Amino acid sequence: MKAFIIKKLLFIVAISLVATTCLAQQFNLALNYNTATPLGKTFKEYVNNTSFRGIQGSVLYTLNNDFRIGLQASYNDFYQKYGRQVYKTTDGADISAVLSNTLQEIPVLVKAEYTLVKDGWIKPYIGLGAGVNFINFDQFFGEFKSSRFYTKAAFSGDLGVLIPFHKTGEYGVRLSTSYNLSPFDKEGIKNISTWNGQLGIVVPLK
Repeated sequence: MKAFIIKKLLFIVAISLVATTCLAQQFNLALNYNTATPLGKTFKEYVNNTSFRGIQGSVLYTLNNDFRIGLQASYNDFYQKYGRQVYKTTDGADISAVLSNTLQEIPVLVKAEYTLVKDGWIKPYIGLGAGVNFINFDQFFGEFKSSRFYTKAAFSGDLGVLIPFHKTGEYGVRLSTSYNLSPFDKEGIKNISTWNGQLGIVVPLK
């Protein structure tokens, strides 16, 4: 699991490094703290706890004052521990153990954002994204570990506001909420969908 986390977090860093090599001043880097709440019955049966261990990064190119497009990557880490019970194994045997379910996901999306109101101190925007979700399962029956990895499609829609530190400045604070959809039909789970909240900063890359 640690190797998975390190490898995919490096992908987020790579996005930033690619953008910093560009001389154009229209690139903005956003770094956000991210929370994610599981949605859907089967997903919540596997893990019901909200993930407070998440980050999000994006590099967007400003085409004009209203429209931006680029890449976005997020990381969420879900964990749920269940008390000792008797479980049936795949070979029909019974095992008494504490069950721990974990799931790490990293959706990497092509992202577009549109500013709804460009005048004023607070600038609301909407965003849409589509791409790939890298999903890692680690399940523990006591000390026995089972791991699986999947790659699935991912989609997102979000609504947020940008609050510049100065009214005409490019640096600012972002506050947003988003819905992430990842179609899924493995491990007894249908759709790994989440409702998310983000808080972070925007920095122009010059």
